[in-house]
Amino acid sequence: MTTADYLKEFEQLLVGLNVDEVNDVLEYYQEYILDADLADYSAVAAKLGTPQQLARKILADYSIRQTETVTATPRHNARLIWIIVLALFASPIAIPLAGAIIFMLIAGVLVVGAIIFAAMMVVAALLFAGGFALISGFAILIQSFATGIFYIGMGLAGLGAGVLAMLIGYMVVKVLLQMGVVVIKFIYHKFQERHQKGVDHV
Repeated sequence: MTTADYLKEFEQLLVGLNVDEVNDVLEYYQEYILDADLADYSAVAAKLGTPQQLARKILADYSIRQTETVTATPRHNARLIWIIVLALFASPIAIPLAGAIIFMLIAGVLVVGAIIFAAMMVVAALLFAGGFALISGFAILIQSFATGIFYIGMGLAGLGAGVLAMLIGYMVVKVLLQMGVVVIKFIYHKFQERHQKGVDHV
């Protein structure tokens, strides 16, 4: 198989990049292959890894770069963590490291899941209690104005507390995901530095 076959297979794996980004990446690696005098598919794979391994690395690099220019959302952070883990798994050298990260992610998911579950229970309880108190307040307002106002006030306070708890829960999850991204980006950059030093010494 030829270098063109390698690049074609590599191009098909660059899902998520726009046309200009794909063209830039392909142009760079075409020049790299020529400069390194890599004659065929096997030579390129020996130097750069399989097309899948290289594509995962490129997607991780682009995703990390995107976080520096785009406001990161919890969904984007979760996707970035997953892409970086896949990129680490793509390198046989980093598989033990990726395995350790997977265990960390499982622990993190359990913690975040527990926080979300607890927050949902608190929010549901506050909203239910607030709604019940509000309805009760309006129901007894005619019989006892002061008592009715008290229950209405308690109901509004409960509903407000429920909404506040929901916002706090969202912010906690967002912060935890952001912290996860910072840690995994640090690990990825350290691995890339060590891997590059190893390549330079070859």
